[in-house]
Amino acid sequence: MERPGELELRRYLRSQRQLAARLLEAETLDEVASDFLFTVAHLLRWDAGALWEAGEGEPILRFVSGWSVADLDAEPLWHHSRELLVESGKGLPGRAWAEGEIAWAPDFTRSPLYPRGPTAGELGLSAALAIPVPVGRPEGVLAVAEFHARAFSPPSEELLALLGAFSDQLATFIARRRERGRAERARNHLAQVVRGTQDAVISKDLEGVITSWNPAAERLYGYSAEEAIGRHIAFVMPDELKHEEREILDRVRRGEDLKTYETQRIRKDGAGIDVSLTVSRIKDPALGVIGASVVARDITTEVRRRRAQAFLAGASRDFDSSLDPAETARNIVHSAIPDLAEVCVIDFVRKDGWLGDSVVAAAEPRVAATLEELRRGSPLDPAGEHPAAAVLRAGRPMIWRDLKAPVVVDQVVQSEEHRQLMEEAGYSSAAVVPLRARGRTLGALSFLHARGNQRYDETDLEFLAELGDRAAMALDNARLFRERDSIARDLQRGLRPPQPAEVPGLEISVFFEAAGEGIEIGGDVYDVLPTADGCWILIGDVAGKGSAAAGVSVAVRHAVRGLIREVDEPEEVLNRVNEMLLEGTGLNDFATALLIRMRSDESEGGWKVALACAGHPPAVHLSEAGTTQFGGGSVLGAWPEAPPQSHETTIGAGETLVLCTDGWHEAGPVAQHRGPEALGEIAAEFAAAELDVLTAALREDALERSGDGLRDDIVVLAVRPAGEPQSSATRSRTAVPASEERI
Repeated sequence: MERPGELELRRYLRSQRQLAARLLEAETLDEVASDFLFTVAHLLRWDAGALWEAGEGEPILRFVSGWSVADLDAEPLWHHSRELLVESGKGLPGRAWAEGEIAWAPDFTRSPLYPRGPTAGELGLSAALAIPVPVGRPEGVLAVAEFHARAFSPPSEELLALLGAFSDQLATFIARRRERGRAERARNHLAQVVRGTQDAVISKDLEGVITSWNPAAERLYGYSAEEAIGRHIAFVMPDELKHEEREILDRVRRGEDLKTYETQRIRKDGAGIDVSLTVSRIKDPALGVIGASVVARDITTEVRRRRAQAFLAGASRDFDSSLDPAETARNIVHSAIPDLAEVCVIDFVRKDGWLGDSVVAAAEPRVAATLEELRRGSPLDPAGEHPAAAVLRAGRPMIWRDLKAPVVVDQVVQSEEHRQLMEEAGYSSAAVVPLRARGRTLGALSFLHARGNQRYDETDLEFLAELGDRAAMALDNARLFRERDSIARDLQRGLRPPQPAEVPGLEISVFFEAAGEGIEIGGDVYDVLPTADGCWILIGDVAGKGSAAAGVSVAVRHAVRGLIREVDEPEEVLNRVNEMLLEGTGLNDFATALLIRMRSDESEGGWKVALACAGHPPAVHLSEAGTTQFGGGSVLGAWPEAPPQSHETTIGAGETLVLCTDGWHEAGPVAQHRGPEALGEIAAEFAAAELDVLTAALREDALERSGDGLRDDIVVLAVRPAGEPQSSATRSRTAVPASEERI
């Protein structure tokens, strides 16, 4: 059975988002190992997994952690694993490490190459697979993820690609963790060497005039001692924070020491920095408090890291809140304002290779609108000197600390109007990162500060690059969804042909009404399949909307079409469809269906009907004896043992069978929903009319109840034996519009 691709995409996206969020929160590999193993094992549908880490500078793999499904106690296997020192090329993990490629063993319990084979065999685990982290050059492998199953099922090419993507995520986490560890060790070593001189120490009198300024203060603020001593401390304070100094000195005069607090200061080059300040009184034995000492520590990197973590945690959710490419781009640029930039721009690579179709957000909306207009008229030359073009050619993030420098202005400016916009907006600094996803270059993401004391520096690039990676993935996911959604729409048009197939001896009328504007396509399906002695009629509905529902609808319809060639009982056909859905991998592979087999019975002058219902709204049979409903059964795809409800009846001349999806019953607010009885009453009212008039009346009723638009698609199908002449009373009645007749 062909698996619905859109369900797999959603499943993958959900797993990717969950793992990305966990990797962002965690600090150590031990913290994320179980989550990673669970996520990948869930994708593989395997039973156990283990993570091995390659030692830094050591030619061995170290067992980190193991995970298994709830009904499997794999501790004996993990105990055996902890005792091993796996070398490159030895055992399955060592083989994946040495080759840099995914390796598997369909039955490793019998191979002498795998020492843990007997232990795994005792647990019922026979197959194994190992994924290097990352997949690629053996010398670049940082870890190996190993998975075990009771039976081997070769992964598809698509799944192998997804496993590589998850491997890359974990590899990035390990590499960054190691880099942070090395950086932390370097910082600690430096702190020991320069202890006592790492913090800026400043003294000032009770009026705020600086009296001492150590070398660390020179490095922190950029002013020499000669430039600083004798000046009021306010020259390193932003205008909006100058009131702080009065409050600080007032507390010092009262004899208070201030607890360490965080604030902002301005360097000589105009850049804003975050500092941690500790203020203490300076006392003279005779004069008492004569001033204050200030110990200042630069915490810009730490503060930015904290903000970055908080921002990234929310950004992934914001980026994925829409699967529309244009809306996703807007979400990305707007998310950066004002925390990361005053102006944020995405310049897309157009089909002609130039950069344009730009999306802009700014603290001042006028700036955003003007810049978008400029880009539409003057796209960027990919060979030019503009920062976005330079970054895409280099393939790496870059910063421009001073956008006011004449040489930089000449590189950036596109026209005199653009130059004027840059001056009015106050561009001061820029950081630009490439947008690449799944091997495609989508464009460039630019962050611009338009405040004089804000500067991007090298410490921002790692965070902004990660943000760019997530933004690119969100944009590409939206692109993929749009393409799959378009394919699904084309597929689903075939599920509801404009006219049903003709069946000799039967009149059939169908209407399909789509949900309102902006609501995704649903999963409604109908089919009429003529046979030598009559026909089959299918009507059904699939859980969910959009491409996922379309994919399952296609599977259900084609399964029914294939099965009726070999099975002549509606109940057995739906039982097999149920088995098919249970074998699927989607989380919402559920469907309702009503399948009818109609045979002409010339001896009785009517049609024999065999009907099977699986959780679908019941069919309504209109006859001289009254109205009868045929329904029941369980939803398909939910339970292995849930047979449809079977019915048999005969439809004679003048009798009608009416079928519908739940969109008809649930049109409009809850108070106006209608049950099968109401369907039967309206159908009975028009039982003597043309079939098209009957279905038109049912359509009008649903639209009247829906008011501001349908929330779900509707299919209504009516069938009756042909050849019944209308009476003159009937002809007169059908000339009256349905709404007036019911009034």
